[in-house]
Amino acid sequence: MSQSELARVTGLSEATVSNLVRVLVQDDRVKLSKGRRNGRSVNLVELDAAAGELALTVTVAREAITAAAVDHGGSVLVERSRPRVPESPYGEERATIVELIEAVRAADGVSRRPLAGVGLALCVSIDPVSDTVPEGLGHLPAFDPSWYGADVTGELGEETGLPVRLINDGDAALLAEARWGAARGCRDVLYLHLSSGVGGAILLGGLLHRGGPGGIGELGHSSTDTSGRLCLCGNRGCLETKVGGDALLSHVADLHGDDLTLGRLAELARSGDPGCVRIVTDAAQDIVTGLANVVAVLAPERFVLGGELAAAGPALLDPVSRGMRRMASPRNWRGSVVLAELGGHAIARGAARYAFDGGDLCLQNLK
Repeated sequence: MSQSELARVTGLSEATVSNLVRVLVQDDRVKLSKGRRNGRSVNLVELDAAAGELALTVTVAREAITAAAVDHGGSVLVERSRPRVPESPYGEERATIVELIEAVRAADGVSRRPLAGVGLALCVSIDPVSDTVPEGLGHLPAFDPSWYGADVTGELGEETGLPVRLINDGDAALLAEARWGAARGCRDVLYLHLSSGVGGAILLGGLLHRGGPGGIGELGHSSTDTSGRLCLCGNRGCLETKVGGDALLSHVADLHGDDLTLGRLAELARSGDPGCVRIVTDAAQDIVTGLANVVAVLAPERFVLGGELAAAGPALLDPVSRGMRRMASPRNWRGSVVLAELGGHAIARGAARYAFDGGDLCLQNLK
């Protein structure tokens, strides 16, 4: 990108961008090359691949633990994964994480490269002040209570010899989409992650909004029905109880069997299977009902739908777009609903970005 384009995207002045680029060139983080914009010769800024720095990432999902090596451009170079036994003790899972990190670290193409650190993404709320899985949230799906309050970053840092940064998986996915995917160039974004659980994240002024005991962005716990099904968080009728993976799959088990996955449900809906289309359409209405008021308050320029259910494509996107136009105030909703673009690597790529740049990406630098 040219320095003028960087200034427009970041909201910084061109003089500030020029000063920052000069420092980054001196640090061998970026390089300048000649290009043209509107017929004029300009300096283009690009990441300096010669620097060679990588970030290691670990994603702890409900079903698996996956480690990867990611470069500054967001390319996943190496990946290693292991099935996860839900609610295993923290000590056992930490040992698995270390083993996977070391396996990636020893891989060809990684072992001789400089490492910035580890970005650890968990499918659970993170307290950004203490850098822990907070206590007092009740039973958390797939996480043993021994995780609560554990010094994850400190202990993993000691065992790996690398700095470790902890982030929620939805926050990581949004950081990736904002840099390389469906939210690039946007400063105010609402992200909804539709997977086994339902998570979310918020970008305000180009920065990730974090705070409190990790509850910011947990869109899955927006209640839409006070007399609805009881949620693990203690509320009734939370969005997760309606459009989470288990809830959706229970509706089609009689048609497609108990072994149907959420990804397969999404594929069937995309291909026009009547039962799956109906389930996804109903889920879209629940999403609109649950988040129209959030849209009215935040007025994002873009609403990104990610996670496995996003593979349903137009079967999900079209009814959510229509519903938002109908239910959200036109004074507050001038944006668009889009599908996430980065698929299964979004979380790893965002966790790497957080490992590289950390608090500079966040609205509150709480440490």
